[in-house]
Amino acid sequence: MTMLKMTRPIVDIAITCSNFNESLRFYHELLGFEIVMAVDTSDELAEAIGLAPRGFHQIRLKAGNTLIKLMDIKSPPPPANHGFDTGLGWFTILIENIAETVDELKEKGVEFVSEPVDAPEAVVACVKAPDGILIEFVQLKK
Repeated sequence: MTMLKMTRPIVDIAITCSNFNESLRFYHELLGFEIVMAVDTSDELAEAIGLAPRGFHQIRLKAGNTLIKLMDIKSPPPPANHGFDTGLGWFTILIENIAETVDELKEKGVEFVSEPVDAPEAVVACVKAPDGILIEFVQLKK
């Protein structure tokens, strides 16, 4: 089996937003991810590559070494039903102090699915981001 010869050991994530401004506010203002680039993709390029049925504006946010790419597309698809569906279900962010993170995010109005849960190897807390994406915050046990 041939393995991918990746030039970076990181996979970037693109999110097609049903409400771009809400998503940008959540990831940038509430979670604090830094905006590093804005890119406009033409209708022709989006269709030729197979990324989207039409052109879009994209804001790239730095989350550690990962880029979260928020897509602002004209006539976006409707929001997900916030259930357990196929496609991107969640992504995980490893953090140092889960209690402090949860408190700070709650003060900003971020709603958690539950209080932090003690798992065998970590303490975990999840939030629902816009478009039904779950963000799992994990503090590994030493």
